[in-house]
Amino acid sequence: MQKHSQTERRDLIRHLLAQEGSLRVEELAERLSVTSMTVRRDLSAMEEEGVLVRTHGGCTLQSPMARELSFSEKDALRARQKAAIGREAARLVERNASIFIDTGTTALHFARALRNDLNLRIFTNNLRVAMDLFGRDGFEVIVYGGRLATQSPDLVGEIALGRVRDYRLDVAALGADGVDPSRGEVYGADMHASSLDRSVLTQAAQGLVLADSSKIGRASLSLITRLRTGITLVTDGEALPRDLRLLEETGAEIVVADVPEQPEGY
Repeated sequence: MQKHSQTERRDLIRHLLAQEGSLRVEELAERLSVTSMTVRRDLSAMEEEGVLVRTHGGCTLQSPMARELSFSEKDALRARQKAAIGREAARLVERNASIFIDTGTTALHFARALRNDLNLRIFTNNLRVAMDLFGRDGFEVIVYGGRLATQSPDLVGEIALGRVRDYRLDVAALGADGVDPSRGEVYGADMHASSLDRSVLTQAAQGLVLADSSKIGRASLSLITRLRTGITLVTDGEALPRDLRLLEETGAEIVVADVPEQPEGY
């Protein structure tokens, strides 16, 4: 049985809670191959973070709705999975493409993975994406204007929406705070960013939704899109097989990124 690090273990507890709503300590100990004491420590720490509520003998989800975290909080979560998703999505990009990259931290990993020799034109409202691409050969970067968001380094609002309508795009690369497999819907936790993403999708020939497996089975504040033909969802191998089957039924292409094993001594 694979031994999980503390971070991986707590990410898995989040994922299981999102799927099942409540869990028992003894069941978690068995599934994670750790002691009940270790599980109780994890649950106590996660309760302090506001992720769950402790119950007698177990825990329940604090809320099925994904809350809006700060950019730095998001960036620290599931970094290996996000990097793998970014690399896999970058392989789908063709030479001379015009690409929108949105506000998510997984989208930032996607930007970092893009090859310099493809002669790409990048549109973004994510200032971190713009700065990461600054100085790299092979990219023309256009930043949409707008109001600076409070939780992340993004430009949103009517000015940004107006700029979106000025350009046709080959690809729109979007992050997500929740993906509902049964409804085939993709959600964001910030309604202003979600509104911008919806507009961008109308201008793009192809949509790329970048969502690690912890987002699958969760809802959030604002609907971004419904999965369909013309949209590709890139996730990681911890997604449950039944969820992947439901997602495939939407007509969207589902791509599962291979996440490297944790380096020894991590």
